[in-house]
Amino acid sequence: MAADKHMSRRLIILAVALAMAGCGERPVSNRAGSGSADSTLKPDSEVFGATVHLYDRERVTTAIRADRIVRFEAKDSTMGYVLHVDFFDSLGQISSNLIGDSGVIRERSSTLEVFGRVIVVTEDSARLETDFLRWNPETEKIESDAYVKFTRGDDLMTGWGMEADSDLGRLKIRRQVSGTVSRNQIETE
Repeated sequence: MAADKHMSRRLIILAVALAMAGCGERPVSNRAGSGSADSTLKPDSEVFGATVHLYDRERVTTAIRADRIVRFEAKDSTMGYVLHVDFFDSLGQISSNLIGDSGVIRERSSTLEVFGRVIVVTEDSARLETDFLRWNPETEKIESDAYVKFTRGDDLMTGWGMEADSDLGRLKIRRQVSGTVSRNQIETE
């Protein structure tokens, strides 16, 4: 449970940090011929090659690297492209890593969605691969409706849809489950 609260806190801090990183760095001007028909489609700010460090007091908790961060304030969306996120434990060691092609944070609902070749690797070498992940702040769980592949040691499970704790300690695959399991840490419906 403590890990879930830390993940929720990290995502809220991540949203704020990405929003702050995007503000004012490179405002987007009207492009020739674009007109002002729908200003909500143009980003409010844009940053390239950004690395954002999140802190809990003086300790780094998260390092987020993105090739590009774009902020759309009217749509409550901060988007990052080519994401590499390292989460650190209390000793400053990397506890898990997330990579994905892109992601979007919606600050008002505290949700994070990551898209395209998403891979999460935990400290104990558990590995989750999918095309889509979502952090659900209401349940404090990682969710997906997409095809997932989960490996831990010799265990391999695949299927459609899943729900997991933030540390992947408990994982539930929802449909069309297949694989080999030697542990009781994976549930199916």
